[in-house]
Amino acid sequence: MTQARKRSGFTLIELILVITIIGVLAAMVVPRFVGRSEEARKARSKADIASIGTALDLYELDIGEYPTSLEDLAGREPPTGVEANQWNGPYLKKGLPKDPWGRTYVYNAQSQRGQDFDLYSLGKDGQPGNDDITNWE
Repeated sequence: MTQARKRSGFTLIELILVITIIGVLAAMVVPRFVGRSEEARKARSKADIASIGTALDLYELDIGEYPTSLEDLAGREPPTGVEANQWNGPYLKKGLPKDPWGRTYVYNAQSQRGQDFDLYSLGKDGQPGNDDITNWE
């Protein structure tokens, strides 16, 4: 009589079955997360615009007018023409953020849209158009 050998490990069929199950699960889960990073970038851009907008409003309350550039918000010293006793800056303590795509936010002190100022990101494509994230919409 021969004794049957005790085997350890997995058979090829078991491995193929496990890989197939993992593939099916991945096919169901991955599409749900595709595009979420772009949504997160848009949300971050909206939050940055709100934060910069608040800093612009504080600057205007202290100085009496909006700055000519966003760099004035992050400066350690008052900009030229601003008296030291009016200055409570820097208004953006961590500096001026870049948009989630690595570009500077666009700022116009003289609004073209009936706002106090225009502040926006050019979005993913970096061109003015329909994917811009703005303070007026």
